[in-house]
Amino acid sequence: MAEVLNLNALKRMKLNHDPSPWAICDNTFQKTISADVFPVSHWTYHSQRKLAEALGKTGSDEWYQHNVKTRPLLELGETEPYAPDELADIWLVVAGDLLSDDYRECISDVSEYDVSKLQFQAHFWEFGPGSFFQPHVDKPHKIVTHLMYLTDDWVPEMGGCLQLLRSADPKDVVVEIAPKKNTSAIIRRTDSAWHAVTSIPKEMQSVRKVLQVWFWDKPVV
Repeated sequence: MAEVLNLNALKRMKLNHDPSPWAICDNTFQKTISADVFPVSHWTYHSQRKLAEALGKTGSDEWYQHNVKTRPLLELGETEPYAPDELADIWLVVAGDLLSDDYRECISDVSEYDVSKLQFQAHFWEFGPGSFFQPHVDKPHKIVTHLMYLTDDWVPEMGGCLQLLRSADPKDVVVEIAPKKNTSAIIRRTDSAWHAVTSIPKEMQSVRKVLQVWFWDKPVV
């Protein structure tokens, strides 16, 4: 039985197919996750941001766009949390929830794709001022994604919404999901599963926080 994840609520998620497979839950955690437990160490900036800096483009639109960093909770295929001594206890419990058969069964049922024998990774993401993701389709090895939002006191002016689109056209938006804390979304990859993240204003001091689980097209060893 999961201790932090609200599997009962997650199991009630309904899969939609317009414009591509997705589902949403507004009660992801059964315990309160306070802002002060969000990880503070072992963060790495997006490779494109580091490249922009190496090319002397600090402060450019490209540099701002990739103002995104990640921190592992569980590396691909691993069963022990990454740098556990520097994580709050609640994240160690979350890691255990993610590794459970019940969680895999839940994601399989909701996504309508059997992930029971697939490897996965779980990373924290932080989107800073100016960052956004353009419309894209995930690479073929990323089968199912579960996004659990941790953004504190989100308001529309903060941006950072997940958009699901019919095409690569940024205006072709069908669904927009706000990254409100305790909300989560499941998206299943298809060749037409276009999605994006809306821009966070450069003057905005708050950030978009998320715990993201990726199930890969790679069997458990």
